Amino acid sequence: MRLIGTAGQRAIDAAWQRQTGLPLIQLMEAAAHAVVRLCRQLADAQNQKTLPVLVLCGRGQNGGDAFASARLLAALGWPVACRQLDPDATLPPEAEANRQAWLKLGHEAGAPIEADFELERPGLILDGLFGTGFQTARGLPDQARALSRNIARARARGHLVVAIDIPSGVDADSGCAAEQAIQADWTVSFIRPKIGLCAAPGHFLAGQIVIDPIGVDAALTDRVLDGLLVPPVIWLTGDLLRPWCPARPPDAHKGLFGKVLLAGGSLQMPGALALAGEAAGRSGIGLLQLALPVAIAPALVSACPEALQLPLERQEDLAQVVLPILENVQAAAIGPGIGRPAWLGQLLELLIRHSRRLVIDADALNEISREPERYQPLLRARTEHGLEAAVLTPHPGEFRRLAPDIDQTDRLAAARTLAARTGCLVVLKGACTVIADPGGACWLNTTGQDGLARGGSGDVLTGLLAGFLAQGLPGWQAAGAAVYLHGLAADLAARDKGRRAMLPRDVLTKLGSAMRRIGWEVEDV
Repeated sequence: MRLIGTAGQRAIDAAWQRQTGLPLIQLMEAAAHAVVRLCRQLADAQNQKTLPVLVLCGRGQNGGDAFASARLLAALGWPVACRQLDPDATLPPEAEANRQAWLKLGHEAGAPIEADFELERPGLILDGLFGTGFQTARGLPDQARALSRNIARARARGHLVVAIDIPSGVDADSGCAAEQAIQADWTVSFIRPKIGLCAAPGHFLAGQIVIDPIGVDAALTDRVLDGLLVPPVIWLTGDLLRPWCPARPPDAHKGLFGKVLLAGGSLQMPGALALAGEAAGRSGIGLLQLALPVAIAPALVSACPEALQLPLERQEDLAQVVLPILENVQAAAIGPGIGRPAWLGQLLELLIRHSRRLVIDADALNEISREPERYQPLLRARTEHGLEAAVLTPHPGEFRRLAPDIDQTDRLAAARTLAARTGCLVVLKGACTVIADPGGACWLNTTGQDGLARGGSGDVLTGLLAGFLAQGLPGWQAAGAAVYLHGLAADLAARDKGRRAMLPRDVLTKLGSAMRRIGWEVEDV
């Protein structure tokens, strides 16, 4: 699903108004009805007909949504208190109309005081302070920061916070968050999810997310977004991935399902290659070959018995040994557990120059960071020589070594910058993994959780990604499928083991279940 930011939201609003000839205040009314529907669902979940509500209104259109929501809830008999961040502020016309409607009905809308947060019983706080126009560079004003502290205390006492469109203090274009941004339990967003709701840390401030189209035609939204002269940002979902499933004809043989060469492992980290190898195998490939130090070859026979082995020993023989293999594999990956053997640089250069599809991870990324002037021109030249763009999979620390000059506060911008610089597809791992291609298109993933924050998780991802590349998926699809299914398998593993106790090998055992969840496996009948 394509996500929208500030510019996209404004363009859709304007296009809707041109198409329908209706005033924008009608969209505001539809947004308020969406908020009310969620409030009623939350009351129903507590077996209550109504809940006490404190509505906090800002100076912009988000405040207008909040005033309209307050009016509709009050009309239903809910006990509603409505407060303004700045009662003397001039509001946009639509928001001002809703403020006046609230006041004309005999309600008050003064400045908030601490006593407002002492609701008579656990209720709702509607956050309409700042919407999609908020920019983190300017930060929250002092009054809003004080409100944020009061909201946090109210949440601790059992009140639920519902953010209108996006939590106040979150940048809709990046997911960056101001200090003391509002922590919501629920966010009801309109038309399409905002980029900031699917990127960290905004995603974690949003709580559970509800998307309401508020009557805007999906075809209109698609036309407007397609016409924007900005690279798309896509939210990875199971529905998006379902048609990407690599075909598996019933009369196929192993040669049809792709061959992968994985280079890695060391005496200190033999398990990394074993994890990557098993993940590649479980991706559905037909054949796996491991390029590894001679010293760990026996251990990998038992850890990964399905794999062929290519023991590496003498640096001077490397090209003669590796190049014939590369002619017969569809994808290669280098890095998991490889350490710094004497032949690392030579092997990495061979793979960059000759592997059709390539994933670079872990210590292979660190090798690039030590000699960027050697490797970056080779990476950029791959497509000129008929090879696909390589895939780099750094975690934030590896990213910092690769590009110490790139600020990672805005993870989308950081990934885009490195992708453009290297000519590679960049998978910036971490909470809400970001995938960026050299043209600036991005994909965001929200599966997975902190149970993946342990050694070995990245090795599983590398093997899975290489496996999907070998089966013919385009780079962005292979990366998107790998990060989504890796995270989904981790979520399934956490249900069984818990986030604290789960291990990367538990994720491996759930990959098949994750694939079934998105329709990549058909049960035998």
